[in-house]
Amino acid sequence: MESKESSLGTPSVAASNAYAQGLTQFQGFWIPSRSVPTSSIIAFQKYFQALDDDIIVVSKPKSGTTWLKALVFSIVNRHHYTLFSTHLPYPMLADSIKRSNCRIVYINRNPFAVIVSLWHFFSFMDDWSVEDCFEMF
Repeated sequence: MESKESSLGTPSVAASNAYAQGLTQFQGFWIPSRSVPTSSIIAFQKYFQALDDDIIVVSKPKSGTTWLKALVFSIVNRHHYTLFSTHLPYPMLADSIKRSNCRIVYINRNPFAVIVSLWHFFSFMDDWSVEDCFEMF
């Protein structure tokens, strides 16, 4: 498997394909920049103000986010909490979330299962091999 950059500084095939698929590396993570502009992430990081009784659901895409949101929603409807969800990794969350006493629920799934699910989800795109998906993960 090829490294992300060769000794000449050229991007790997996987990185080239990622850019072609609309992914951008931002703050150390691959972001689907066509649907989530980096300006939106910056605005979220700068302006989002978490409250102590907020609940933040965090997950990688294709990791059971919808299932977890439904589960948490049914639980919090018994109380008065505000529920948010995101695919952003912890280091990219707004500082107000990290500093507050809000609850962060992070779901983690077997990485192999996530890679296969992501690859099937994006399989309609040409030149997106499972090896490229693995390298970008």
